[in-house]
Amino acid sequence: MDEKLRVFYELYSRRRSVREFEDREIEPEKLARLLTVLNMAQSAANRQPWHFIVIERKDRDELNGALRREGFRDAPVIIAACADPDNAWVRKADRRNYAWVDVTIAVTEMIGAATAEGLGTCWIASLDPERVKNILGIPGHMDLVGLVAIGYPKEGLKKENKDRKPLGEVVHHGKW
Repeated sequence: MDEKLRVFYELYSRRRSVREFEDREIEPEKLARLLTVLNMAQSAANRQPWHFIVIERKDRDELNGALRREGFRDAPVIIAACADPDNAWVRKADRRNYAWVDVTIAVTEMIGAATAEGLGTCWIASLDPERVKNILGIPGHMDLVGLVAIGYPKEGLKKENKDRKPLGEVVHHGKW
């Protein structure tokens, strides 16, 4: 296997959800690279129906009260990922709006970049979206897709080995 491919696959094998973070700030240049990756992500018809809010620890008193897990409150940065359904591509056949898909692609790519930067992340979806939207001043027509906690993983955290379904249960070739 080519060295670049080996590095890529090794990177993704290291990715995990981190729920406890060191008391250490993310370097501004690292954060800038992550935000650039968010903005470079692919989107249907290049509509880019997204907005992201970067919330640093010092600006999170009210938001921290809305987070169910205390470990997320320690993350130096939380990014709110918002979808703008009014500006997304819509498939004609079934009128499916791709705003959530596009935002999810962007966040997933940023999570991979964060892993490459030595940072840990966790997608936070277990929340009251209306409460968080109110706290962050997100306009009513926007969808809050989720929050992403980002920071340096606390030392000594054990990587959970989660059972994965066998490929034969989830991959079909040719037809279902």
